[in-house]
Amino acid sequence: MRLKNGRDFDAGLYEKIIDVSLKKTREFHHKIIGMDKAPSAVRKAQENIENANLSDYIEVRRDNFFKTEKVTDGPLHMCFNPPYGERLDIDMQNFYASIGDTLKQGYPGTNAWMITSNLDALKHVGLRTSRKIKVFNSHLESRLVQYEIYEGSKKAKYNNPKS
Repeated sequence: MRLKNGRDFDAGLYEKIIDVSLKKTREFHHKIIGMDKAPSAVRKAQENIENANLSDYIEVRRDNFFKTEKVTDGPLHMCFNPPYGERLDIDMQNFYASIGDTLKQGYPGTNAWMITSNLDALKHVGLRTSRKIKVFNSHLESRLVQYEIYEGSKKAKYNNPKS
C-alpha cells in the first residue's frame, strides 16, 4: 500500500504496532473533569468526548473556576489553558492573580500545570513555580509551568514528613 506522499506503508507492521499498544493498556481508575464558563465550549468538548467514546472517563461541565474548591481527598492534578490575551479582551493581570488566589485558598494538595504565552500575566499568579518548560503552542512561544499547592506552607510540609 502507498501513502499519498509515496512512501511505502507496511500494513503488517502497522497492525503489529496497534496490537502491542493495546496489550500495554491498563485500567484507568480516575475521572478527568473539565470545566469552562462558556456553554459553547462545554458543548463542543462533550461532543468530542462522546465521539471518542470516553464518556466513562471524562466529564465536562459549565462552572466558574474562581467559585470552586477542591472536593476530593488526596492529591489532585490540574491543567490550565487560560486566555493569553490573544482573542479575549480581559484584564490579564487580575485574571491570572485570581487563578493564583483560587489555587492557594481552595486547592491544597494540588499539582497545577498551566500553559500560556502571556509571560507578563504569568508573573501575577503570585505562586512560585516548581517547574517551567519552554514550549510552543502553534506559533506562540509559551511556558508550561507547574505549581505545587501545599496545605499550609511549603516549610510546614517539610517539617511534617507525614504529609
